[in-house]
Amino acid sequence: MTMKELQYFVTLILSNSFTKASEQLYVTQPTISKALKSLENTYGQALIYRNGRDIALTDAGQIVFEYAQSILFQQQELEVRLNDLQQLKSGKITLGIPPMVGHLYTHLIQRFSLLHPDIEVSIVESGSRKLEAAVLEGEIDISITMLSEPNPKFNTWAMGSYPIFAVLPKTEQWQHIEKLDIADLQSLTFYLYSPEFILSEVITNMCLTRGFTPKIGVRSSQWDFLAAMVKSGLGVSFMPEPICNRLNPNDYCFIQVEQNIRWELAAIWSNEHYVSRASKAMLDVIRSSKKQGSL
Repeated sequence: MTMKELQYFVTLILSNSFTKASEQLYVTQPTISKALKSLENTYGQALIYRNGRDIALTDAGQIVFEYAQSILFQQQELEVRLNDLQQLKSGKITLGIPPMVGHLYTHLIQRFSLLHPDIEVSIVESGSRKLEAAVLEGEIDISITMLSEPNPKFNTWAMGSYPIFAVLPKTEQWQHIEKLDIADLQSLTFYLYSPEFILSEVITNMCLTRGFTPKIGVRSSQWDFLAAMVKSGLGVSFMPEPICNRLNPNDYCFIQVEQNIRWELAAIWSNEHYVSRASKAMLDVIRSSKKQGSL
């Protein structure tokens, strides 16, 4: 058994395809088959079987897969810690940011880069749900997310709280309304964020609580596209105050919702993974900015 064989095996199971695994690993399919056969010979048992077009794990395969993931994770942690011996002279950090959050926190990244010019910062943009999963998998070091229910697997640092408004076209129907119940909008088409955004889930659940299922016309990860749909149609979207401030008030009505929806943002990082010096330095910048009231 070698680390490479374990890596090939885990990639094969996660991709559920010899073809996809070979593409991800930049090796031939026979190479992966050979590694699988070597592991099966080592443990004296079959590790996979075919289930139609899919690859399924045997009972022995499930055990090897779980231990292989653990071993590979420990190997990754070892490399991070050894690289950390260089302190902050070089390194990398991956920061997760939802698309509608980026413009709020560019100053954080700029400040970090000034303090640590030799550390490379990679930005991953996606919805909060995907970013949270990536943090738990160790693919992202720190993420900014919309807080939902507490998760004991995360450390959190509150970064901002903003009201969320119903965004409607600038028509006579909405111009003189200051507050409305979300149920007042049930006849409209809803333009919502993609399912991986917590805000979309919050809005949908709020509608269900008020006794109706929203009629969803469009889902998108881009707030400007949703705003354009509102402007050109008869639908409604829901956006936090910082996004509303970027839209032309001559084109939209921003109306408070009686349910008092809020955009609670926080930095999260796993409490189950090793926190590198680069990540600690980024967290120092985040905490420092909050104390200075710049968020």
